[in-house]
Amino acid sequence: MTQPTDFGDIAGAEPVPPLAAPLADDDLRAQITRLGPWFHNIQLAPGIATREIAPSVGPQPVDHPIRRWRVYEDVLPADMTGMRVLDLGCADGFFAIEMARRGAHVLAQDFWSAMVKRLRFAAQVTGVQDRIWTRVGDVTAIQPGERYDAILCLGLLYHLRHPFHDLEIIARASDLLWLETTLHEGEDSFIHFKPPEAGVHHIRKWFPTRACVRDMLDDCKFTTIEDIPDPTPGRGSFLARR
Repeated sequence: MTQPTDFGDIAGAEPVPPLAAPLADDDLRAQITRLGPWFHNIQLAPGIATREIAPSVGPQPVDHPIRRWRVYEDVLPADMTGMRVLDLGCADGFFAIEMARRGAHVLAQDFWSAMVKRLRFAAQVTGVQDRIWTRVGDVTAIQPGERYDAILCLGLLYHLRHPFHDLEIIARASDLLWLETTLHEGEDSFIHFKPPEAGVHHIRKWFPTRACVRDMLDDCKFTTIEDIPDPTPGRGSFLARR
C-alpha cells in the first residue's frame, strides 16, 4: 500500500469538507428530505435513518442495502487502515462510509451527481469526511495510471453499456476487485441483454451467467477468482485478485 492516502492526484476527485456546525435533529431530518429520495439507508444519528425518512421508489426494502452488507461485512478487511479504495457505483455511500470507518481512504464515484451529493452529506454527518473523496462520472472517468489497493464494484456491471470493455478499465486500476452483479441461470458462459422497456424499467440490463463472469475476470488477467457466498436469488459476488 504505497499509494497516496488522499486523491489529489486523481482527475475529477473532490475532497469532502466538514460541516460548518453540527445539525439539530429537526434540521438533519429536513436536510435528508431535501436531498432525497435515498437509495441507501444510512443511520445519521440515533433514530434518524435516511430511507426511513425519504426512501426512493423501488423494490428495495427500507433497510437496503443491509442484506448486501451482510454478505460483505466479513469479506472486507476488518482493518483497512491505509488502504486506497475506489468504490465504483457508490450510490448514496453506505459502503464507502463503512470502509472509511475501518480506516480506508475511499474515492466514492457514481454517474449520478444527486447520489454523490447525498453521499457527501452523509460522510459529513457521520464524521468520516476526512477519509472520503468523491467523483462524478462513469467507468471511463478512470484514467490510465490510476491505481488503487482495491476496487469495490457492487450492483454496477449489469448497468454498463459495454460490460466487458468497462471491466477491462476497472481491472487495470487494481489487483484486487470485489464484484457483485445480477446473474442469468445456466452452466454455459454467456450474457443476456435486456433492453429498456416502457413502463417496466428505463435502463438496459445485462445478465451474465456465473461462468461468464468468471471468464471475463480471467480474461482481465486476474489469477485468483473466488465465489463469495451470497444467498441473494439471481445475484452473485466474486473476489478477484492477481
